[in-house]
Amino acid sequence: MLGMTVSSTVQRADDWVSTRATIIACEQRLLGQENLTNEGYIPPEYVVTFSYSADGQTFKGTYRTNSPQECGHDFEILYDPKHPHKNTGSDVLNKRWVRMIAAALGVITVLVAIWFWGKEDWFQW
Repeated sequence: MLGMTVSSTVQRADDWVSTRATIIACEQRLLGQENLTNEGYIPPEYVVTFSYSADGQTFKGTYRTNSPQECGHDFEILYDPKHPHKNTGSDVLNKRWVRMIAAALGVITVLVAIWFWGKEDWFQW
């Protein structure tokens, strides 16, 4: 009985609906300095914005790439019919707050580890 409840709430990928998305903008991200570092050349990063229609509404998504994309180009994506704003074309990590939270959690984890290990005799500097 419990297995039926869990499996009924899981949505399969083949339940998603196919549609065409159209690129509406492509902007180069500023890197601050030149694209040269001690390690070598860093290619530019572009943020591509696309739109698609689902359930009579228009939704937007974004993804990152290392080459410019032509506005008006269309491509196939899948979207979740229960949550049409979720799609297979968007780059999840493109949201700035997600990256900031991930970075903050990483820094906190390192600081806590140093604090715990700093109390060990074998870790004394």
